[in-house]
Amino acid sequence: MTVKCWMHLLLFCLYCHYEIRPACTDTPKWMRRQFPCDVTFYNTSHNTSNILFDCKGRRLKEVPRGITSNATELNLSENCIANISGKSFSNLRNLTKLDLRWANKKDTLTIHVDAFQNLTKLNHLILTGTRLTKIPQNIPLSVTILELNNNKIVLLDNSSLAKLANVTKLAFSKNCYWWNPCGQSITIIDDSFAVMTKMKDLDLSFNNLTQVPKGLPQSLITLKLGSNRIQYISEVDFLGLHNLSVLKIQGNCPRCENAPYPCVSCPNGSLAIHPDAFKNQKQLETLHLGGNSLEHLNPSWFQSLKKLKKLFLSFNFLLKAITEDAKFLKYLPKLEKLDLSFNFALKLYPVELNLSQEFSKLRSLRTLHLQGLVFQNIKVNTLSPLYELKNLSALNLGTNFIIHSDATVFRKLTHLKMIYLAENRLYPTPVNTPPDPSDRYTQRSDLSISAFMKPQPKDFAYEISHSLIKEECFNSGRVLILSSNNLFFISPKQFDGYGNIACLNLSRNGFSAAPNGTEFSSLPNLTYLDLSYNKIDLAYDNAFKELQKLQVLDLSYNSHYFIAYGITHNLNFMKNLPALRVLNMSHNSISTLTTKQMYSKSLAELQFTNNDLGKLWKENSYKMLFTNLTNLTVLDISHNRIVNIPDNVYEYLPCNLTVLRISSNSLTDFKWDILKHFHQLQILDLSHNALTNVTVINSNITHTLTFLDLSHNHIFHLDNEFLMGLQSLSTLSLNNNKLTIINQTTFKSASNNQTLFLHKNPFDCTCVLLDFILWIEQKHLKIPRLTTEVTCETPVNQKDQALINFDIKQCVNDKLASKIYILTTSFIIAFILIMTVAHLFYWDASYVIHYVKAKLKGYRSLNSSNSVYDVFVTYDTSDPHVSEWVMRNLRVKLEEEGEKHLPLCLEERDWPPGVPLIDNLTQSIRYSRKTLFVLTEGYVKTGVFKLAMYLAHQRLLDENMDVIVLLMLEPVLQHSHFLRLRSRLCGKSIVEWPRTAAAEPWFWQNLRNVVRTDNQLMYNKTYSKYFTSK
Repeated sequence: MTVKCWMHLLLFCLYCHYEIRPACTDTPKWMRRQFPCDVTFYNTSHNTSNILFDCKGRRLKEVPRGITSNATELNLSENCIANISGKSFSNLRNLTKLDLRWANKKDTLTIHVDAFQNLTKLNHLILTGTRLTKIPQNIPLSVTILELNNNKIVLLDNSSLAKLANVTKLAFSKNCYWWNPCGQSITIIDDSFAVMTKMKDLDLSFNNLTQVPKGLPQSLITLKLGSNRIQYISEVDFLGLHNLSVLKIQGNCPRCENAPYPCVSCPNGSLAIHPDAFKNQKQLETLHLGGNSLEHLNPSWFQSLKKLKKLFLSFNFLLKAITEDAKFLKYLPKLEKLDLSFNFALKLYPVELNLSQEFSKLRSLRTLHLQGLVFQNIKVNTLSPLYELKNLSALNLGTNFIIHSDATVFRKLTHLKMIYLAENRLYPTPVNTPPDPSDRYTQRSDLSISAFMKPQPKDFAYEISHSLIKEECFNSGRVLILSSNNLFFISPKQFDGYGNIACLNLSRNGFSAAPNGTEFSSLPNLTYLDLSYNKIDLAYDNAFKELQKLQVLDLSYNSHYFIAYGITHNLNFMKNLPALRVLNMSHNSISTLTTKQMYSKSLAELQFTNNDLGKLWKENSYKMLFTNLTNLTVLDISHNRIVNIPDNVYEYLPCNLTVLRISSNSLTDFKWDILKHFHQLQILDLSHNALTNVTVINSNITHTLTFLDLSHNHIFHLDNEFLMGLQSLSTLSLNNNKLTIINQTTFKSASNNQTLFLHKNPFDCTCVLLDFILWIEQKHLKIPRLTTEVTCETPVNQKDQALINFDIKQCVNDKLASKIYILTTSFIIAFILIMTVAHLFYWDASYVIHYVKAKLKGYRSLNSSNSVYDVFVTYDTSDPHVSEWVMRNLRVKLEEEGEKHLPLCLEERDWPPGVPLIDNLTQSIRYSRKTLFVLTEGYVKTGVFKLAMYLAHQRLLDENMDVIVLLMLEPVLQHSHFLRLRSRLCGKSIVEWPRTAAAEPWFWQNLRNVVRTDNQLMYNKTYSKYFTSK
């Protein structure tokens, strides 16, 4: 059975050995490591399977070969492909989406006339940024979504759109504007879109259009005409567009004061709109009229817009229309969002501003933007029309230069969830000597708001974005944003009237007081407090004590007093915040603390970046700084000038950490053994340090780590199998190091579901890396940017070439390799066979060899009439108990007691030393009258027993003398056919050691009789006739 198993295993190994080698040549190209694209399989909401070939940003110069015919999506964007040939997509008949966005970066992409011929299932084609000068005529009829943004197409006519009858969405923006100049306006011939009867979404923004195109498809639902040069909207421009839901015509006549983009003033002052321009748009839900320098709003524009939900009127001159005559609002009962931002009047800074009473009719309003109207005070009547709007949840009053706000106003706006008052000039309450508004007006008559505006994208959209409102803040409850004001100190009455505030943002106020536990007493339910970018002085233990429900506290960018000499830096306030979960102390340049330890049982996350722990930890008194944060799971101590972490600091870090970030320091070494203290650690970030070597991480150190970031270090060497203990690791980042050579065994324990970042390393692409390259090809773990950024640095002729494309033929001679392969394979097979035979049949083989040797030398009988010994006793000499029994019991009973006969032959006493085993056995059996086998379980398994048995049987064949006597010292060979046959032929020659001591005298007498009586006399009478003397 054992032999059979060995043979099966050998055949299986040979099969794999020979089958796997040629399989590499048959592997599909998309499965090879050299294939530059990522392949993803996913199911859509309609339970259909999609296969995406993502080749984005791979520096490709041509469409890669090997894309399978069942591919449904292909992304070739952001490459260097200059030409699309007629055969590039010839086999991709199942393609439904093709992305060629910026396929040749910013150069022209040439597309062959037959390039899309076989793409009969294509429905989404993206040709953005390909510098086309006309619409390709070979676009498949199946295309329903066509994107032609950022090209050079300046003419649209019937012929160019004739084959786009099935297109439902056409994106044709930015073909001619300030960042893509063409020196003219795009021409659209009348009725060019007549054939596109299925069109639902049309984007013609940023094209220098001077009028609304004639003959737009009546099926349109969305129409975008923003940032053009349209001067007039006539009554017939949108006449037939009964299904229109979204209409955007913003930025056609912009106000150019402090515009964040190249701006040309409108010749007529503002966009002219016919009173009946929107009369037929009864399904309209979104209307964008921002950036058109409008000075009034004709109510007739909105009479038919009963379903309007979003109205954008920002960046106009509508201050009067907002405060006095706003009759248009009564026609908008379903309006949910209204943006009136930046409608301030030039050279005016009114003391107060009162909204028109028409605002009270906006019963569905949820969001109102009143940013950039510019006025000094919020009084009781300023927002009175909003008091009864129960659906209003967000009010934006930012960047208005407001000096004072009546607290009772917001008490009446009980339904507000967000009050945005950032970028104003609010002073602390009470204000003893408020600045004179008239003085401010005379000193600065031409108000500019550019200093308060956030950086805008180059394609200005005339919509307000509020990045200061963090998601966690907004989700906590009612939000009050007071950032970037003049609140340099806080009094307990400061927040009277604002209601039940849950999130408060006071960042960038120059707040320089020392909190003493009274400032926020009117906000007992506050859970989120942002005091970043101030000058907080942490002097008192009672700071923030009144905020018993506070969960998030941001004290980042408050370095003013932390860098001052001789100031108290007290962190004991944490003891008084039982609900605190997140504390941000980053960017404070903390290099000394009055408090040597931080205490909190609730804190789960501590952001402590951009301080000076490197200096703190040089003093032994700070080694337990974080020890008493017993619930801490996230600790970020990046950017702390840490050169070395003292050994005694490691063990005092909180043991419940799941995330530990120590990036952007100057660490030259890291004690990997300390990870055994963190039984829950999942993410360890050591990037941007000065590590040079990574040692083996043993399996007993951590079993939970999933992400290890070692990028941007100076690592030039990795120990063999250094990941041996990180079985749970899913992502390892080694990019941007100094690795030149990696051995195959380095990542030997890596699994196929892991991700390994190796890009931006100066690899030496020589034959030394051969094993590693072969390992990459065999493993299926993910290596991002493998074909684009995992490149060679040396030698010079391989510089910037992909490591995976290294020609391994330089290192391997095929003919020589084949010969060596055959030779080594033969040697391995022969060696395995010899070892198997030697292990299983050693004694059988020895007997056969000596038998053949005797035949070759001439065979002669070994019979001898003279016996030197009475009995040859063979037994297990390796068992001390058996040896002792033979020497002290068996020898005495057979040699010394009873009648005297010839002596026994005993291996340990009578065998001459230095003589081969087989010779000693042969002589002992030959010159002994009987051979006694003392059988034990260990002895019957040895080769000596088998060989002695063969030789004893040989004497039976040569001399017709049966000399075998079996003494069963232990019950063995119970199922042996030989023993059963022996018991039938000569049962008396088998003697068993008695189970009771009383039977021992009888046993010894019986044994003496057996060894001194000829076996033939003891044979069964039935068989004795077959044995006669020679």
